[in-house]
Amino acid sequence: MKTNKLFTLLFLTSLLLSTLAYAQNQNKIGFLEKPVPIASVNDIEGFFGDRIALNRDVYLKDFPIDEYVDFVVSRQHTEWNWTKAEQHGKWVESAYLSAIQSGDEELLAKAKAVLKRIIDSQEEEGYVGATAKSFRTPERPVRGMDAYELYFVFHAFLTVYEETNNQEALTAAEKLADYYLKYFGPGKLEFWPSDLRYPENKGKEVKGTSEFAGHSVHYSWEGTLLCDPIARLYELTGKKKYLDWSQWLVNNIDKWSGWDAFSRLDSVADGTLGVDKLQPYVHSHTFHMNFMGFLRLYQITGDKSLLRKVAGAWDDIRERQMFITGGVSVGEHYEYDYVKPLSGNVVETCATMSWMQLTQLLLQLTGDTKYGDAIERLMINHVFAAQDCQGGVCRYHTAPNGDKPSGHDGFFHGPDCCTASGHRIISLLPTFLYAEKGGEFFINQYIPSSYAGDQFSFDVAGNYPETENFSINFTAGKNVHKTINLRIPSWCSSPKVSVNGESVVNVTSGSYLTLKGKWSQGDKIDISFPMETQWVKRENHSDYVTSLLPGGEIMYKEEPTDKTPYAFIRGPIVYSLDMVWNKQIHNDDVDIDGDIRIDTTVEPIQIDKPYENILGPVYKTKALYKGSETDVVLTPFTNIGQWYRPDEPKPVREADAFTYGIWLFNEGTK
Repeated sequence: MKTNKLFTLLFLTSLLLSTLAYAQNQNKIGFLEKPVPIASVNDIEGFFGDRIALNRDVYLKDFPIDEYVDFVVSRQHTEWNWTKAEQHGKWVESAYLSAIQSGDEELLAKAKAVLKRIIDSQEEEGYVGATAKSFRTPERPVRGMDAYELYFVFHAFLTVYEETNNQEALTAAEKLADYYLKYFGPGKLEFWPSDLRYPENKGKEVKGTSEFAGHSVHYSWEGTLLCDPIARLYELTGKKKYLDWSQWLVNNIDKWSGWDAFSRLDSVADGTLGVDKLQPYVHSHTFHMNFMGFLRLYQITGDKSLLRKVAGAWDDIRERQMFITGGVSVGEHYEYDYVKPLSGNVVETCATMSWMQLTQLLLQLTGDTKYGDAIERLMINHVFAAQDCQGGVCRYHTAPNGDKPSGHDGFFHGPDCCTASGHRIISLLPTFLYAEKGGEFFINQYIPSSYAGDQFSFDVAGNYPETENFSINFTAGKNVHKTINLRIPSWCSSPKVSVNGESVVNVTSGSYLTLKGKWSQGDKIDISFPMETQWVKRENHSDYVTSLLPGGEIMYKEEPTDKTPYAFIRGPIVYSLDMVWNKQIHNDDVDIDGDIRIDTTVEPIQIDKPYENILGPVYKTKALYKGSETDVVLTPFTNIGQWYRPDEPKPVREADAFTYGIWLFNEGTK
């Protein structure tokens, strides 16, 4: 009997893997590089390893997920609010990824139990959201925010299936997709953002909410974002109905939005239109999620126009709307020209998550290292700046200049969309480090970690980016034929690489360095990315005033100013003046814009770190505080999640106790 059960299990597993491989092979465009299995990325160390462990061991494990699953499975929700109903999808995916990557059996067992509760609650028709059955009818089968909430449930099911071959998770995803296909589609319901219909909706500004497509001011893109997980479901199953439905969504964006927003992405790619001009309000996070769906359809169909649209939008965003730290979004959307306020509701954590995922997907599809550079900048500077150093919760917005802990505006809000997005992107980070394709292996990020593969293993030794010299040490393997591709960052003007002590020539910034050969245990690649320090003047700086759309969305308008701030950088690392580490000024919530003036003619001096648990190096430089000379300490911006002084009582949660700022005015500025 045991033998028969084992044979059946092996047969079903083999059949499942064959089906999965067959479905994925139907794509006309393959990845140029594909992330290695997350379980093969181990021993992430240093500051980033500590913060990833904090996300896993404190935030995910302590999060009251059962309370939110209770809310979903009781299925009594009728209100517009979405924050409670999107926790379970993000948590399940994050917990599975974190547990598998770290080998944490306790967290994995908890994740399995939570997933089972969610799947067991799925209705016969396939619905698995939080909306009350009494609220739903054939004419209104979903609540307005269901598409957004269930986007993450879809991805959780599909990730669990890919990582563990859990057939129940795949079946649940199919049943949920079939629920949407039953009610939405040609001749059925559609994702209209308002009561207006085509062509009466052309060029009309709308407000409020939609029964099917979320916020009306997102102009239907909150309904069409389902093209991403449904296209992913097609890739995994090969069932054409999911491809057809995803294409139906995308083909109707222009009609539903009323602004021809999808078609006019071609003008963004031409450089004749800013992405912000596509419609009256371009919600960053929502657009990113749709863009990922477009890229999946590009892979499946080979339609190059889809890649061109997304890559063109990405270039425009990077050029005009990306902050020095790599973060994006202004008041959750994209503004015109170079409008990027330094404080307030900027760089939303949800937008950080989807921007990183989108950028990673473009790297996998194109092999262009500019995408790896953008991920590095965001990973090093902004992801963990948004994370509370003690409890692991992530801020909603993390402005370049601001204050902390800031109560509900800072590290003690939610749970809401951004707290959940923060733990999700941190759980995904290990998938951004290494990739492979046939005989090619790619090392895209260099934080201290190890890779354990079937053919060879290695450690990334050193403490990059705190130190500029590090090495890749092969710990297993014998005469393995493999081409190693090292991403050489574009910011580094004089990179150096040697293999087993022999220098490599023609190491070019902004490209991959290709190393062909046989690799064995004991081989060593030494790398040096010299990091220049410099003061950089902010380009396109303005003062800004805000206004509100009828729904409360914040919009900005430029006002001229004769004052321009500076930032201190070292290689890819962006620094800030953080009052947590400047006790000597005797004013923790100092007005940085009004009272601090930096001497940018003086080269900052490297000093010892004031606290071991922060990323360095740390610098001291000259400044004026209210006209009096003083020394100030500059620390990497990523450390601002440290919202209290280690040797002092913590400020109350609601306090604006400590200010910080990347952008500082120099001496002589009034």
